[in-house]
Amino acid sequence: MDSPFGYRQYMLPWLILGGIALLQAMNGTRFIYAACFKLIHKYYGISRVQLNNLIVASESGRLLECISSFASEHLPAWMILIIGLIFGSIGYGVQFLCIIYHDEFAFNLSYQQILLLNFIAGNSICWINTYCELVAIRNFKHSHENIMALASSYSGFSGKIYTCFVEGLKGKKLLGSSNTSIFFLLCCVAPAMIGLVLAMLNCVEVTECEEAKMFPFMLVIAIATGVYATIIEPYTQLSPKLRVVSLVLVVMLPFVVALLVTANQLILEILWGMKVIPERDRSCQGLKDTIKDDKRKKESNTEDGDTKNLLKTVDFWLFYLLSMCGTTLGMVYLSNLDIICDLKGYHEASFLMATSSFSLFFGKIFSVIFSWEKSIKSKAATAVMLIMMPMPLAFFLLIGNSNACLHISTGIIGTGTGAINVIIAASTSEFIGSPVSFVHQTIVGSNVPIGILLFGYLAAHSYQREGEGEHDRKICMGVLKCHQLIFTVWGSISFIGTMLSFVLYLRMRRKHSQ
Repeated sequence: MDSPFGYRQYMLPWLILGGIALLQAMNGTRFIYAACFKLIHKYYGISRVQLNNLIVASESGRLLECISSFASEHLPAWMILIIGLIFGSIGYGVQFLCIIYHDEFAFNLSYQQILLLNFIAGNSICWINTYCELVAIRNFKHSHENIMALASSYSGFSGKIYTCFVEGLKGKKLLGSSNTSIFFLLCCVAPAMIGLVLAMLNCVEVTECEEAKMFPFMLVIAIATGVYATIIEPYTQLSPKLRVVSLVLVVMLPFVVALLVTANQLILEILWGMKVIPERDRSCQGLKDTIKDDKRKKESNTEDGDTKNLLKTVDFWLFYLLSMCGTTLGMVYLSNLDIICDLKGYHEASFLMATSSFSLFFGKIFSVIFSWEKSIKSKAATAVMLIMMPMPLAFFLLIGNSNACLHISTGIIGTGTGAINVIIAASTSEFIGSPVSFVHQTIVGSNVPIGILLFGYLAAHSYQREGEGEHDRKICMGVLKCHQLIFTVWGSISFIGTMLSFVLYLRMRRKHSQ
């Protein structure tokens, strides 16, 4: 009988796909500012405006994805991963150590140093994402874009997974308190553990693969994972530690499938003496050449693309402002969930964070299905317009004091943010009317830190201005007294985004008709 490596065409693709998905789930760390708001406020002594600047610094670090993409042309894939893990360890690990030993060594980071650490932590995500993309291209040449889109949707689970881990390790009462430094430790350690395992798996080349069958099956697994985490897990009568175990097992379903597929081939060979080998996919040959070709295309796009002419087009600015008033505004809301819970006197911050994670995940899954179906991909403007329609209402619902409105609004905003984010990323070239280069990606991506700076500053300034207490330590009591204005402003901005999506839809429809 052949060695286990003789069955690598069955096992390795699923192991690698599961590794990419799990690494993405550990790499979506935007939630940390909502989870650790009180901790950061307590140990750093910074105002809410300054906290918003930390989020801006992290998002600005993500703008430098062009550096990791350029480095991937000259460095091996494993080195790209190591650089990302080192940056993440520095960004989150240093903050964890300084908070833990704050009283013992009386060591305080300056505000500029904190900004730099968050910038480095944000940039680490770019390097890890680039590594995941390289692994997907190497092993799934024909469908790597769909594979990456599906794996990236697992980043919506990050808040739920990390929160579940903290509840299992420290108890539920820790969440929402000022002692959540373990989040920084997990954000440092978890990606490193998963990334190193994936790097070892990627050392073995997949010579035969059945990509066409894998993606639909993986999509079903992802949906089942979301259904369990959303509907079943919250109502199970399990201890916090058993909930952690059950959630981890569900997230690791692709690894279980790898073992089952391999076991099925072994059984067939033992019982009937037959070895079912899939037809060799010639598109899986020459994977390294394909990576280089993709890089050359992006390089030629950068050289040939006329950035000045792009900035003069109406479609680009409609697309840019739509992204800012849609996904970026949603990110601002999700990053301020802890503050919003304080405003409303809502004490289940962990449940609200879980709600936002679920809605982000299912929003991204919906968009992955949209991007997968080539026949409707040209209707991206229509999809964005329809998804934007309920979002202004969701922001206006926040003005009320009902917890039900809070849950509904969070679900709508999270789903819309995740869905629009994936659709826009997959259809950028269609919206702006030209091939997407690294320069164009950076320009389009700049709407995120700029939008967070503007919209987040409005929220933080309103909180401090209308709150009671000393400067930088003001407390708002009740949503009708504090933040009523900002919810109205956010709703108005979202309504403007909806109008922009309608105008862009009309322009795209006229362009396609011509």
